[in-house]
Amino acid sequence: MDSPAGYSLTLTQKVRLALSVFAIYWPIKLYIFFDHLTWEGVQRFWWVWLLEITMTVLFFTAWLSLSERLERWFWGWSESDFLVNIKLPAKLATLLVAGALAIVLNLAFYNLWVTVIGYMNRADDPLHQVPSMKAGLATPVDERITALTKRATQQRERFNDGLTVMAMLSAFYLAANLRGYKQLEELRVKAEQLKREATQAQFAALKNQVNPHFLFNSLSILSSLVEVDTRLSVQFINRLAKAYRYILEQRDVEQVSLKTELDFLEAYVFLLNIRFDGKLKIITSVPSHEATRYRIAPLTLQLLVENAVKHNQMSIEDPLIISIYKDANTLLIANPIQLRPQPESSTGMGLQNIINRYRLLTDRSVGVGEEGGSFIIKIPLLP
Repeated sequence: MDSPAGYSLTLTQKVRLALSVFAIYWPIKLYIFFDHLTWEGVQRFWWVWLLEITMTVLFFTAWLSLSERLERWFWGWSESDFLVNIKLPAKLATLLVAGALAIVLNLAFYNLWVTVIGYMNRADDPLHQVPSMKAGLATPVDERITALTKRATQQRERFNDGLTVMAMLSAFYLAANLRGYKQLEELRVKAEQLKREATQAQFAALKNQVNPHFLFNSLSILSSLVEVDTRLSVQFINRLAKAYRYILEQRDVEQVSLKTELDFLEAYVFLLNIRFDGKLKIITSVPSHEATRYRIAPLTLQLLVENAVKHNQMSIEDPLIISIYKDANTLLIANPIQLRPQPESSTGMGLQNIINRYRLLTDRSVGVGEEGGSFIIKIPLLP
């Protein structure tokens, strides 16, 4: 698995996150420090607020970068799935260190801010001028008012410190969650990719298994057919070449036109009819204009027909009838259930592989079930 460096937030994401936290932090701070706001006050101190907004957003952005480095430091001795499955000790340690660091940085930022504002206002701020002797001596009431004012100011400053630290920890928590989400999303994509590759490998193996089996049976039929009917043998060879060419051409293709698949099925059914000599009937009821409109996974029909032939018995008196027809945007393949007395051994991978393939191609699933004594498979047609 990648290191957390692979899941770092971009500068744009950090700035957006800093602005989001600031949008909550700033109104609360204004509410604490100002009993009421006037338009005159806004006009007088707008430059101060603009400076503070800029410095605060930059401060939060820098904090996100620093906290990200802090998280990487804990990565060195934590597990490889730190962002996804962080353990409680590492989580508490990270939070405590982040909290302590937030307090230190907040004090440094506060001192910097006081220094900047003090420097800019020292010349014209009467609070910084030395009182003259004409001011007289302070009375006990004045001292009490001054003490209460100072105490209220200190309480507001402490509340502001707590609010700032809380905002910093919130930004840290949101950033960690966002990085964890990015990692989970990447893991999900990788899992889907591996699943797709596994399904494609299974289907490729299945086609490789079909090819020699199909060719062997066809050549066996052809060897006996040549001595009986030369004209039919030529037709058989032509259809065999067409069918086998289609199998080879669709080796790496995910979708084909339904008409192309039906044309292949026609050649394949011709070969099966020669093989089973009237014991198998396949009825296709799909209009030509509908067949050109939809797409299907290649070799779907061949595998389903072969599956029906493999599990059901057939005879001249009671042939196996496979019906292929369209209902809305679904292709149905149905056959009466007339199972063999001794069914052939089967892994069930053929039908399951078709289900898995369509799961990757569409959100609609392949339907498999029994209705009225028939075994019906519903294949979703692809646009």
